[in-house]
Amino acid sequence: MNRLAFTLAVAFLPAPMHSQECGASLSAKQLANLTEMARRVIETGAYTGWDEKAFERAGDLGSIAIVRALPQDGSVNPVQMRSVLLLVRESFSCLDRCVQSSDDKEPRVTLLLLEHLREHGPPDTRSDVEEVQTFVLKQTEVARHAK
Repeated sequence: MNRLAFTLAVAFLPAPMHSQECGASLSAKQLANLTEMARRVIETGAYTGWDEKAFERAGDLGSIAIVRALPQDGSVNPVQMRSVLLLVRESFSCLDRCVQSSDDKEPRVTLLLLEHLREHGPPDTRSDVEEVQTFVLKQTEVARHAK
């Protein structure tokens, strides 16, 4: 997947998902907070309980925040990759109970992000990306059946 398609997909997917909610401003504020948390975690590797709780409630919104927090060129080093994959995993760890928005329970942006990371990330992290993708898909299935 080329970078332009990835960027366009990320730019246009979030708007319809959250504009339909009555609390669209709440989602915008939540996204801004998640983006700042993701940026800090990716840049420093520091991860707190507050980050964990926020991303557990995020679902696919967490991946939108991660994409916005990534370096502009989209590249990540192995240390940053571990942080990104941790945040993605946290975003889907409590999908059926913690994520309120049904739109955020579907991994649309997450799957695009993981595909981008698999294609453009450090080669020795591909198996880690695939492991997280398998986890996300499994959690999504569990959440669908829990309805």
